[in-house]
Amino acid sequence: MHLAEVFFEERSRHLLSWDSGPVLGEIREDGALHIKVPPAASEGGRTGPIRVGLDGDAVLFIESREVFASFYLDGADLTVVETGLNGERQRWKTSLSATEQGAWTIQDVLEGWDEGGGSCIVLTVADSRGSVEFHQTGAGKAVRTHRPAATGQLVHWDLRHDAAVIRQDRGPWDPLLHLERPLSAAAAMSISAQWKDGWNGQGAVVVSGTTGDPHLAVWDLLTSSVTPVAAPLGHVDDARILRDASRHIVALATLDGSDTLHVCDPGTGETKPLPLNGTGRLRFRVAGERGTGLYSFSTLAGSSWLWLDREGTVHQARGDVPRYEGGATLTHVWYGQTPALEYMPEQPPIAMVVSLHGGPESLERDELRWDGMYRVFLDAGIAVIGLNYCGSTGYGAAHTERARKDWLSVFQEDLRACVEAARTWDIDPADIALLGGSFGGGLALLGCVLERDLAGAVASAPLIDIRHHARHATAADSSYGDWFEDRFELAASATAVQRVFDPEYLTTTAPEQRVFLIHGDQDEVTGWQHSRHAADLASRRGLPWTLVTERGVGHVPADRGQTNDRYRHIRAAVSEVLGLEIPRQR
Repeated sequence: MHLAEVFFEERSRHLLSWDSGPVLGEIREDGALHIKVPPAASEGGRTGPIRVGLDGDAVLFIESREVFASFYLDGADLTVVETGLNGERQRWKTSLSATEQGAWTIQDVLEGWDEGGGSCIVLTVADSRGSVEFHQTGAGKAVRTHRPAATGQLVHWDLRHDAAVIRQDRGPWDPLLHLERPLSAAAAMSISAQWKDGWNGQGAVVVSGTTGDPHLAVWDLLTSSVTPVAAPLGHVDDARILRDASRHIVALATLDGSDTLHVCDPGTGETKPLPLNGTGRLRFRVAGERGTGLYSFSTLAGSSWLWLDREGTVHQARGDVPRYEGGATLTHVWYGQTPALEYMPEQPPIAMVVSLHGGPESLERDELRWDGMYRVFLDAGIAVIGLNYCGSTGYGAAHTERARKDWLSVFQEDLRACVEAARTWDIDPADIALLGGSFGGGLALLGCVLERDLAGAVASAPLIDIRHHARHATAADSSYGDWFEDRFELAASATAVQRVFDPEYLTTTAPEQRVFLIHGDQDEVTGWQHSRHAADLASRRGLPWTLVTERGVGHVPADRGQTNDRYRHIRAAVSEVLGLEIPRQR
């Protein structure tokens, strides 16, 4: 199996627990979840594999008890089938309260805590008129209902502290978090923040604040107070609260392009780094009373599963993506004002690929970008520069905001810094290709317009028409209107050059530059028709542009086959742009 397919399958798995290694679940072709336990598993009489049907109205993994619950609703009669990680099953039934109109439909389900401190299930249900209620229940327990005052998704329920937290999404802005009191019916309190986790009367949130630099905070769900937490250096991305009496928080922060993991004590302000074997991207997968699980993946280090147990020990098991076998190196560098991740092959490089992430308000990390594509470039002697161009997050608000409505000048500075770095390795501009996806794809095209000596660009699902994109996003959610207005020139009177991300301007590349557009014809985000229009326009201008249409594919590949096809298309396109043979991953 090819690396892209291996990575797609592995990242689709669910880390559920740890028993002498990761306990993993994966959805197979029969539509069921299959749980695989390690051969050396010893706890709870675990055997495997275990099959969990996903044919219910909803399915929930109850982290505190490590069981799957499948929900079947017939009118007001609810049947719940629980399947433990040891294969044992339990079935229980209850009846929800009557509806005022029609029948209930389950919209969501989560684990909560009832007034007595026991684990419970909370269903979000809606009737035929769209009226929403929260129904708390459990095996042998009466049903308690709450009709929320706020609209949004229930993300936390804890009646020990009379707390129900509802997240109201606001498009590109931080959500509003509404704290309601189901027991006392006291006045609700709201804050603007990203909800990360909740446990024992506390919420771990990330607040952007007025500066735009996110910081970690604790939201006391009893007093409604918000207290900043002394967090590790870097861009705080996620957090989980340890399921013990310590009230410590495990914070995930990106520093110099790699993720770090720290245990933070909100009481003392102490922050302790956790030892990790290698760099890369980290993602939380589970947080239960037995421990906290993560998935790690990196271009050079490969993949692994991690488990932080209750004693604070980190356990690690290798994943299916092996370490890179070549002698390549990774360094976080600054080219003037431009931060980047610099991947260098074992031998002096013969060419360069500048990789441009999407967003724009995202950042390049050490991860298996483009499904491990960097590895084949390194094998072919090509240096890869993962550019955190101006407009990226992770380097302070000033770096993010400097590009707003000034994309031409600041991005040209970024590109020229890369060109100057390439010259130190005797790489000419004609041996530099730009590779980008989504917004980064639009930047790849723009780069060829600005620096006409470059070899060309490969743009995957590129954003080509900013005015259309802004109108489409704003029509779906009006909160996007101001966001786009702050960052781009959208006035009807503006010229194509002033709008920058406009097909009339982006198709003014040099005659010698090869350009490839790779786009799924079912892309619901950036729209394949814009790539087709740009390719037609470039063709009429006599430019060597090629549109590769992926039939039935959306903005990102949805399955293993689509993932492999996009990988293959991008590798072939970069090979054409640079005029080099780039073999498949060894």
